[in-house]
Amino acid sequence: MRHTLLNIAAGSIMLLGLPIQASAQAPPPAQPAAPAMIVEEIQSGWLLAPDVRATDINGKTGALAGGYLGRITDRSWVIGAGGYMLTNRKDDFKLWYGGPVFEWLIRADRKIGFGVRTLVGVGSGTLSQPLSDFINPREVVRNDRRGGGSRSTPRLVNPDATIAVQDDFFVAEPQVNMMVNLTAGQRIVFGLGYRAVGNAPYLGDDLRGLSGSVSFQIGGK
Repeated sequence: MRHTLLNIAAGSIMLLGLPIQASAQAPPPAQPAAPAMIVEEIQSGWLLAPDVRATDINGKTGALAGGYLGRITDRSWVIGAGGYMLTNRKDDFKLWYGGPVFEWLIRADRKIGFGVRTLVGVGSGTLSQPLSDFINPREVVRNDRRGGGSRSTPRLVNPDATIAVQDDFFVAEPQVNMMVNLTAGQRIVFGLGYRAVGNAPYLGDDLRGLSGSVSFQIGGK
């Protein structure tokens, strides 16, 4: 009887130890895999953009030639400088302006992309203006002195006469663009903008105007 009880007790201890031993030998649960790190090169570089634009100046259509040079970062931001000059120049029809250029690009890595660009700077213009805008022709008097006497004779000035007026100004020219990517480093850009002019007391209203442009960007892969 005593041996039977001992055998039963030993068997019970062995049965109780089996789960403990099995638990001790079970492999640890699998750890979740760490997310893969993706390293992507930031697209940046220099770009050059010759630019031709047609614009309204004093009720006439003028052709401007110029462009800008800038640094593009992450295919999203461009910071540079540019300038433009009137090509059909005459003594009474001149215009130039330039300054820093800032641009924000959208979908620049696609076939068709868009952008918003602004030039902020200074410039100078010379335009033909009616003489009557500055003086009253009927108030022009010529003093004719002969001998010991003097007399004043009113001299009428042609009211249709014009003079060339030059004015310096501050300029801000925002525009929206559509880009057509030809290759990774070449694209054609069509733009529509407005030239706002400030601090130009004589020609301010005449120097403001809409402009349309076509440029060819090189670089900035």
